[in-house]
Amino acid sequence: MKHEAKKIAKIVDEILTYFLFNYNARSEIRVEPAPGEYRITFTCFGVDMSDAEFAALSDRLVVKRQPELEDYYWQLTGETDDSNEMSIVAMMCDSIDIARDGTTITLTMVRKV
Repeated sequence: MKHEAKKIAKIVDEILTYFLFNYNARSEIRVEPAPGEYRITFTCFGVDMSDAEFAALSDRLVVKRQPELEDYYWQLTGETDDSNEMSIVAMMCDSIDIARDGTTITLTMVRKV
């Protein structure tokens, strides 16, 4: 269980870092442990994102989960300022929903354990 908690913390860290670094957005984060899964919800306010940026982010988050890569990918990428981390986050989640309402972005991620 400790290993799962660290993976959830890495997901939260990457999403929060992305929105702070790129948009200096105020964020609310909710992590809900439930039997057999974790549900992580981000609501980011004041995100001045173009339609093209939103589409690109959505595309990076539409990746099938790849459990065999989870333990290795972060070590390989290190701390970079590109979008690889968002693809890694997508590979660690079973489902991701992204929605935009004006300058508010909501991400809901589910990770089954």
